[in-house]
Amino acid sequence: MSIYILKGLSPWVIQRISSVLIALFVVYAFISAYMATTISYQAWLAWLFAPHNIILIGLFTIALLLHAWVGVRDIVLDYIHHFMLRIFFLTAIASLLIGCGIWVAKILLLTAS
Repeated sequence: MSIYILKGLSPWVIQRISSVLIALFVVYAFISAYMATTISYQAWLAWLFAPHNIILIGLFTIALLLHAWVGVRDIVLDYIHHFMLRIFFLTAIASLLIGCGIWVAKILLLTAS
């Protein structure tokens, strides 16, 4: 098996697994919203910071960030041919996604306690 097959297969698998996790979480969130007895800010906060939901939202965020990275990385690699410009855009996008992940982690971990 060639190394090039592994390079192409890994992002493909990440994209497929993350899309399934994102879809499952969206279905769970819609069902939870539909089954809610009261609709208020306090009820939303209680749902958001329930221990199992913190884990699910964390997994959803990781899946969403990985899904976004693979998709945007492929677009940059396909359409930006100048090497230094490509490195610049990939670094900027990676920094943005890591920053978003840290922001969500801060919200989930610090606000919940």
